[in-house]
Amino acid sequence: MALTDGTRTPAQSTQWQVLLRLRWLLGGAIGLAFAVGRLAEIVLFEPRRAPLAMLLDMAAWGLLGALAVWLAVTWAGRQEQRYRQGLEQALRDQQRANSHLALLSDVNRQIADSATLDEVLDAALDFPRRLAPARAAALLLADAAGVVETRTQGASSDDIAAWRAALAVQPPSPEQHAPQVLVSSGAPPNVPPAVLMLPLHDGMALLGWIELYLERNAPLAADELGLLETIATELAEAVASARRRSREERAIFELEQAIADERARIARDIHDGIAQSLAFMRMRVDLWKDWIATDPTRLEGELTELKSTLRDQIRELRRAIFALRPVQFDELGFVGGLRRYIMEFAGQHGWEAHVDLRAAPPALPPELEAICFRITQEALTNVAKHAAATRVEVIIGEADQGLQLVVRDNGRGFEPGALPDTPDHVGLRQMRERLLAFRGQLTILSRPGAGTELRAWVPLARPNS
Repeated sequence: MALTDGTRTPAQSTQWQVLLRLRWLLGGAIGLAFAVGRLAEIVLFEPRRAPLAMLLDMAAWGLLGALAVWLAVTWAGRQEQRYRQGLEQALRDQQRANSHLALLSDVNRQIADSATLDEVLDAALDFPRRLAPARAAALLLADAAGVVETRTQGASSDDIAAWRAALAVQPPSPEQHAPQVLVSSGAPPNVPPAVLMLPLHDGMALLGWIELYLERNAPLAADELGLLETIATELAEAVASARRRSREERAIFELEQAIADERARIARDIHDGIAQSLAFMRMRVDLWKDWIATDPTRLEGELTELKSTLRDQIRELRRAIFALRPVQFDELGFVGGLRRYIMEFAGQHGWEAHVDLRAAPPALPPELEAICFRITQEALTNVAKHAAATRVEVIIGEADQGLQLVVRDNGRGFEPGALPDTPDHVGLRQMRERLLAFRGQLTILSRPGAGTELRAWVPLARPNS
């Protein structure tokens, strides 16, 4: 009985096999039947024919019948064999395609389940080796600093380095996408006969490559090479995505850290300034109650001093509130946003302000914009707290292949070398730490009665760590 998909049942296949094996016997039987039939025909209708002619005629018809049957059965059997071979090949091809789809599904699932770049890299060498059995494998990634071998399997880094030299392996070109097999006929016995280079290209740049040191120099099928290229592209896109995600997470962490630092600074300023002054004034109130009747003149002086103190504390509180206001860099640009901040800060303290940002670079990396703003903010805060200035000047420009920020005031000045590391002066230390993180420098020029000039410099191209 035939199946609905056009395939034959095992019973039908067995019948054809038996028929093919018995084709000689079947041909002989049919040939004998043809001969006997011809003999009967001659006897009945041609009785006068010579015996020799009769025998020859019988033999000819017998051979013709046997040959016809043998050819028919042989042809049908061969067709059946070819059909079965084609069916088996189609089944093998289907199984191969299913295996490739399962491998690609595993790659996508692993990528989706990987939360970090390391998880992607840990699995990156397993998938290609399921298609191309290899003695060892290595994963190399490239960044701005160069190429680094991040993972190895099956052999140590030293062994792979020796094989790489023996096979004269060269990095793939930036434009190469397809896998490439490098063969060395003169390699020593302990060196794999070939290496498969699998570029990790995300469509925009070459992120690295995988080296598979094959067990034997056997050509890979075209569909296997195509699948390897697809896997490599998926891995490259996963690496690029993980790198972007890592940068975004780091940027969020740095932003949150900066917000936390700023909040801590404002809380410290309020605690060390306004809160302590209010607590001191609260204690003085008890004395003032006694002076109402006993020493009103002294009380009047105390109240006059209280008014001055409250004026200073209100100014300090406004400064702290102003520091919490967001700077609209996204809407005004860095230069416009910084200019607004400086002018509004100066207005809060009644300063005359001169701002020169004309020489600022037209496009600063976000990290340099952030550090420039923080240094400016801290410098102006120090002027407000300690300088008793009436005029400030802020200048930004380029100097010695770097960004230079100058904040100058006409305040009381100080001896830079004589400052203790107390909470009142911790801002200077924080500025130095910020600049050192970017290989920058902080210089302070000041003397008592002559104002202060702060110079901050940071390279425009941040060196690789």
